[in-house]
This record gives sequence, structure tokens and C-alpha cells, in this order.
Amino acid sequence: MESGVLSDVLLPLAIVLIMISMGMTLTGEDFRRLQGQKKAVGVGLFCQLVVLPALGFLIAWIFGLATVFALGMVLLVASPGGSTSNLIVHVSDADRALSLTLTALSNIAVFVSMPLLIGLGQRAFGDLDGDAAVPVVDLIVQIAALTVVPIAIGMFVRARNPNFAINVEEAAKRIATIVFFAIIILLVIQNWGTIVDEVPEFGPAFVALNAVALAAGWFIANAAGLNSREATTVAIETGIQNSTLSIAVALSVFNSDDLAIVPGLYGLWMLFTGFGFAYFMKARNQA
Repeated sequence: MESGVLSDVLLPLAIVLIMISMGMTLTGEDFRRLQGQKKAVGVGLFCQLVVLPALGFLIAWIFGLATVFALGMVLLVASPGGSTSNLIVHVSDADRALSLTLTALSNIAVFVSMPLLIGLGQRAFGDLDGDAAVPVVDLIVQIAALTVVPIAIGMFVRARNPNFAINVEEAAKRIATIVFFAIIILLVIQNWGTIVDEVPEFGPAFVALNAVALAAGWFIANAAGLNSREATTVAIETGIQNSTLSIAVALSVFNSDDLAIVPGLYGLWMLFTGFGFAYFMKARNQA
């Protein structure tokens, strides 16, 4: 995707709107609730920040992905949770408060986790330009501008004017979601030739990642003794990532549309599996 209004303006704006709308759902109480859910939060963050990246590296290696697609996989698993996972948790009637807390904390942790994982990815799979240096400063500034700052703004708005935050939250989320899908569709159109030629290579890899991540989150949470609603939330937060942020980093920091292909297609695929998993678990938990 070439630099322009789409990648330089609309994509960052979509992410900022999503993050602000997410922030407007959070209050100080959500973080104080950590005192009563330390185990669930710890398991969830372990799955997001350790298990998921390990799965991404392992699957990229097993499938022998080309450098650009392997790094796209790494970029994807380095991204935090997002509003999509919150929505899917809501549909599944799982633990909404836990979902929001994990999303917020993973977006703060991404300051450290994303530069670290991308650096490890370049050492493991090579670099797009033959240079192993990670643009750490640019990456941290980008992440702050797209995640932490907008979330803080949303929380500030919620604290100062709760009624306004509640009224505009859904509208902001809808607008951002529309822009998100438009960007992915344009990404697919502009890279259709590459996708058709290479999808037999990277397609099975991101499908496997999604399935294994959902299953791993569920089984680890159950093994840790979490209840069914908490385990469902952890599974969704592990398998559903903020692919919009991955795309933005690929385009704005690395200036590579090919690097954005895997996160972009994963962003579409995870909606089908995520909502399917949500409805299945909702029926299971009710039964």
C-alpha cells in the first residue's frame, strides 16, 4: 500500500478512534478490580504476551514462511488486544470486565513487547532490508500515539462526562470499524497479485495460528483453574489481535505493504472464527 491519505491519515485516525472508544469504556474501577482477579489477569497476560508470540514464531518456522510473511506473523502476535476482542467477548457473554482489563494492560505492555519481539523476529527470520536494527524510537512513539495516549484521552472523557462518553462510544466504534474494513479491502485489492500467488504459503500458517491460539488460551486457562467465563475470555483475548495496529506499524514504520498482508487477512479471518467460537461458548456456558 503506497504512502498517502489512506495509510498516513485514515488508518491512524481509525486506530485512534477505536482506542478512544475503548478508553471511554474504562474507569479506575476496572483496574481496581485487578485485586479480585489477579489470577485471571495473570493467566490472560501470560497467554497474550508469552504463549501467543511463542506460537507465532513456532508456526512461522514450521511452515517455513518467507521473511516478509514470517515478520508479518511476528508483527501480528506482537500486537495487543483490541476492541474487536472486547466485542466478541461481549457476544459470548463471557467476562467483559476481564476482557477490557486485559486489553488495556496489553496495550500498555506493547511499549516493551513489540520492539522486543520484532527485534527477535528479525534475528530469527531476517530483515526486509538486510538491516537487523529495529527502529525502536519510531516504534515506541508510534505505539504511544496510536494506543496509550488515545486510551488515556478516552478515560479522561469518561471520568469528566460519563453520559457523553456512553452516548458517543458506539458511534465512534462503528465509524472506526467501517474505516478498518475499508482499509483491509483496499489492502487486498492493491496486493491481489501477491495474495493469489503466495496465499498457499502463508494462508495455512495464519489459519493454524488462530486455531491454536484460541485452543491454547482455553486449555491454559482451564488448567489454571479459571471458571468457564474467564477461560472463554482468555481464549478470545489470545486468539483475537489488534491487526489494525499491526497494519499501521507495517505501513508507517517499515513502509511495507507486503508486511501488512498477513495481519490484514488475519483481521478478516479472525472475525469468522472469533464469532463462531463466541456463539459456541455462549451456548456451552449456558448449558
